[in-house]
Amino acid sequence: MDNILEVRDLNISLLENNSTIVKDVSFDVGRGKVLGIIGESGSGKTLTCKAMLKLLNEKVFGVRGKVKLNGADILNMDDKQSRAFIGKDISMIMQNPMTAFDPMMKVGNHIVETLKAHTSLSKKQAYAVGMRVLEKMNLQRVAEIMNSYPHTLSGGMLQRVMIAIALMLKPRVIVADEATTALDVKNQAIILDEFQKMRDSGIGLLVVTHDFGVIGKVADEVLVMKGGEIIERGTVHQIFYNPRTEYTKELLEARFLVDEVNYA
Repeated sequence: MDNILEVRDLNISLLENNSTIVKDVSFDVGRGKVLGIIGESGSGKTLTCKAMLKLLNEKVFGVRGKVKLNGADILNMDDKQSRAFIGKDISMIMQNPMTAFDPMMKVGNHIVETLKAHTSLSKKQAYAVGMRVLEKMNLQRVAEIMNSYPHTLSGGMLQRVMIAIALMLKPRVIVADEATTALDVKNQAIILDEFQKMRDSGIGLLVVTHDFGVIGKVADEVLVMKGGEIIERGTVHQIFYNPRTEYTKELLEARFLVDEVNYA
């Protein structure tokens, strides 16, 4: 497989007491492929993603291992190199769009500043690009959105804005951390459709969620995390129909119980 992202022996520790909280995590993401990571809250999913993109506080967390994107090791880059790389070649859709944006900056400024940091576009050109990428997210009145502060938009609209920002620099890999959490069914369907378009264009996707329904719709392969470790991996079919660990079986049973309640 033509792997774009290769993570090897990723370990995360708390510097305060030198305790390991994520241990020996390794996986690959192929071109146009979707890898799902599933597990309950506190299993280490989000920490893993943030460590990959050097988003953890270096005074609190220690990170060891290799995170290679097209052969370049992100973790061994200096800050200047990684800033040029992260956002352009690998992007992240954050878990909570309401807290991912600077509340003092208008949406248009977020988009323009991101583009200017990675391209030679003028402010006017970047603004025009921002309008186009928002239109591609099926958002209406994009000029109004560009001139709005984040708190004035709904969670579903902000999530689509965040996806637009992640896509506009044409990254090789996108990390989606609970991108559909707390969204209504309509907005969730829109975002899952965007995931499919991403993979069709050759982008590699790492989808982090606690929702087996999302995994079943988009993923090719699945990792199951518990207590900071990968305890099971396999194709979607293997994980759904032949889980090997009791923990995975419990997660699946819990998902079916939720479905029964929702449809009762």
